[in-house]
Amino acid sequence: MKRATQTLLLAVTGAVLLRMAAGDSYLRYVNSWMRWPLIACGAFLVALALLDVFREQGSQDDEHDAHVPRAAWLLFAPSLVFFLIAPPALGAHFAERAQSAVVPVDTSTEVDLPPLPEGDPVPVVLDEVLLRAAYDDGATLADRRLELTGFVSRDKAGTWFVTQFGMNCCAADATVMRVAASGVDAPPDDQWVRVVARHVSGTGDGGREEPEVVVEQLELIEAPKNQYR
Repeated sequence: MKRATQTLLLAVTGAVLLRMAAGDSYLRYVNSWMRWPLIACGAFLVALALLDVFREQGSQDDEHDAHVPRAAWLLFAPSLVFFLIAPPALGAHFAERAQSAVVPVDTSTEVDLPPLPEGDPVPVVLDEVLLRAAYDDGATLADRRLELTGFVSRDKAGTWFVTQFGMNCCAADATVMRVAASGVDAPPDDQWVRVVARHVSGTGDGGREEPEVVVEQLELIEAPKNQYR
């Protein structure tokens, strides 16, 4: 790999970062607050490449560059994949194989959960359903119609779930948040849905299992720009 090729790699990598951050595709891999760091990194790499183009290289540099391993060409592969075919966000396939985000909680510690806001149905995010079901046996969910949004996934037994991924930084640390659904036939995997449902009392208690809901209404919707929580 010659010096010119290394410069091209810098430019391509920087251009990919800038392209991803300029649109919404970066939200498939990192959290929304990462946009400006990505733009800064992409601009820095492009600037380095431009600086390298205008910098004169001596014959010794050329001789040294010839010893860069040919395997270095493989560094182009990730950039080209993201530039040409941006992989989709995590979905049902990963959710089925990933460990559930349901984690047992210390039920000996009392947690004062406020009532849900007024409204019928009341919009609730999935992690709040998990929390309320785990700590107080879903008392604050009782007799309320909940509006939940997520994509469809299944487990090996065929149970379908309203699912979403929680993400702190990037897709590598994504955790599964899901509630088991019944009452209606499941749409295809990865289809985003908005459901109106009621929590099944006693499910999800202590965080030892996913909460269950009985779906009363189901609407197929488009996937949001940011598919992570």
